[in-house]
Amino acid sequence: MGMSQENIQEEIQKAQQMQQQLQQISTQKQQLEMNKNDIEKALEEIERLDEDSALYKNIGDEILIGIEDQDELVDELEEKKESAEVRIDSLEKKEEKYKENFQELQQKLSTQLGGMQQGPSGGT
Repeated sequence: MGMSQENIQEEIQKAQQMQQQLQQISTQKQQLEMNKNDIEKALEEIERLDEDSALYKNIGDEILIGIEDQDELVDELEEKKESAEVRIDSLEKKEEKYKENFQELQQKLSTQLGGMQQGPSGGT
């Protein structure tokens, strides 16, 4: 016996929620990847500089501070990059799990809706 129409509606809502959550995860992942790319570009630029070059760091919207220790800044950026990579990896795993669950739910709904169209006797 198939699912009731009420159960099917609940499953459709669940699928829509999963789709929204997948979109949120994807957006978060894109933002982290852009942040990581910015950090990598900054690290490349720092590598090209002389040791005694002046470096500045933004704090807030309008405040710049001078950086005296280039290595300290590189370490800080490397930490931020690692953190972004860990978070991206975590989001990718979460995204994959949601995709699997979403596909299973889609198949379940497709089967149930197909069965409803054929009618309870399985024929027309």
